[in-house]
Amino acid sequence: MKPGIFAVLVLMLTVTLSPPACALATGDIDGDRTVSEAELTALILEYLDASPGDSLNIGLSDLRSASHIHAYYPRTISDSNGDKVTIYTPVRRIVALTSDCAEVIRSLGATDGVVGVSTGIAEDDFFSEFEEVQTVGKWNSPDCEVLLALDPDVVLAYGKWPGKDKLEAKLGGTDIAVIRLNLYIPENMTDDVQKLGIVLEQEEKARELIDFYQHHTDLISERVEDLPTEDRQSIYLECYSDFKTVSAGSGGDSMCVMAGGRNIASGLIGAYPKIDSEWVIAQNPDVLVRAASTSYDNTSEPEAILCDIMSRPGWAGMDAVKGRRVHLLTSDIYTGPRYIIGVTYMAKWLYPDTFEDLDPSNIHREYLERFQGMGIPDNIFVYP
Repeated sequence: MKPGIFAVLVLMLTVTLSPPACALATGDIDGDRTVSEAELTALILEYLDASPGDSLNIGLSDLRSASHIHAYYPRTISDSNGDKVTIYTPVRRIVALTSDCAEVIRSLGATDGVVGVSTGIAEDDFFSEFEEVQTVGKWNSPDCEVLLALDPDVVLAYGKWPGKDKLEAKLGGTDIAVIRLNLYIPENMTDDVQKLGIVLEQEEKARELIDFYQHHTDLISERVEDLPTEDRQSIYLECYSDFKTVSAGSGGDSMCVMAGGRNIASGLIGAYPKIDSEWVIAQNPDVLVRAASTSYDNTSEPEAILCDIMSRPGWAGMDAVKGRRVHLLTSDIYTGPRYIIGVTYMAKWLYPDTFEDLDPSNIHREYLERFQGMGIPDNIFVYP
């Protein structure tokens, strides 16, 4: 068969129909998990030479599947740990352990492939389409027996959690690929979205989401990059519990930097160091932001949280408290795939005049409508 004719046949077969799910690569004669040109040629000849009534002849859908795999696989990415992961056939069955991955999967239009989720995802109203999907235990400690029974192609997890002894070691001897992506760290977001787009064959939708992030981060960075060092506003970010802050390497620190702020804790040891009240007072930040674990449907609880913070002994004299520049930011828009909304709020709190024209709630609405297929809930995501 002439190379030109072969290429045309492969093109015709790959563009006419997406390949069906298959446990093994159709046409993989030598068992190396790939479909070579020789193997595909043999499959095409078998199809062409088969008698019409031959019950053993190769089906057209099998031929299309083999052609697709030959043309587009294997495909390899480096996950957030730098480990190379190779996918040999189209991903049709996904187990998502992290809500961040589940959210990006929805943005990429691939939720139909999710066959298992962690209990946290199933119990989260934000992911209503996964309420009836099989749960596989906690995000950091999955039930691998349940997971194995689902026969997924890939399992999506965080870079560090669960540990390999709780996941990879228990999936040994299977073809299940574990892909670890830190989709909670803003500075890694575009790279990891691109990687997930490659894995799920949703490169175009991944590009659309990346462009959305890039547009807004570029706008903010362009306005703050020329600020003199002495004019940079300092920020203390308290994450979820009293006196626990964020340092370099954390998603919260990335947000502070993107917003043009100077994180007073960036040089401390550990991504989430514990500090004491006197240390914060001595740093005297310009802006104080407290991360909260959930959005609210009324102002009483966030008001109580902020009042408690501002009434801490000795804090009344801090610039952030004196200037009433104390804010609450909920987990919905704190790090994770919706980080850009939180970054925009931070930028406005740090530099209200510079970002007077920006409305973070409009960015929030656009994200939910374009990428999540929903309207913005009537909840409180920042306070005040």
